[in-house]
Amino acid sequence: MHRLARRRGRRGGAAVVVAACALSTACAGRAAPLEVSVAFVNTWRVAGETLSAEDRAIVERTALDTLRRAFDGFAVRFEEGIERGSARIIRVEDTPYGRPMLLFGAAGVTYPAARVSSVRFDVLVNEELAAASCASLARCTRTRAEMLDGLGRGIGATGAHELGHQAGLGFARDAPCDDCYDSKSSATSAHFFGRKHWSDAALARMR
Repeated sequence: MHRLARRRGRRGGAAVVVAACALSTACAGRAAPLEVSVAFVNTWRVAGETLSAEDRAIVERTALDTLRRAFDGFAVRFEEGIERGSARIIRVEDTPYGRPMLLFGAAGVTYPAARVSSVRFDVLVNEELAAASCASLARCTRTRAEMLDGLGRGIGATGAHELGHQAGLGFARDAPCDDCYDSKSSATSAHFFGRKHWSDAALARMR
């Protein structure tokens, strides 16, 4: 994983953006951390129920905590909302209208050369309910608190994975391990209820 720094130069009249150094704390004294904005613009609907403000706060807090834990020891800073000057953006949103409304579509989307990622709230809701074998928050073998925490962890873990697909970073390569942030699948119990880590290959690229 690399932090972007600007080097003064001319190529078509624009400044050249280059990868300057690894995002480890060793670099923190030489350059500011990578700023990542996390925007929640989803509808907050879970199996026909609209989450309360209190429930939303739990999910948002857990998602941000998960992102920060994923990059503990690296010079990355996450803030909620769209911050002016942020180098990267993670948007938590529902699958856009006009796209196939599948129960299990892509949980995260990052287009080539993009610095903005989409985390699909509706897809993650369906995946978590399936992983817990629940029809809804009310009809579930897990407690409501467990499901809200799990949803927040799933959002955060997906955001961490998608950040690794953004332009100039490229440390998430879809590893074949369910408990890795860079796992190839989010449709697992570990994604919502386990404790994740980066694969050795991802860590090597991040450093």
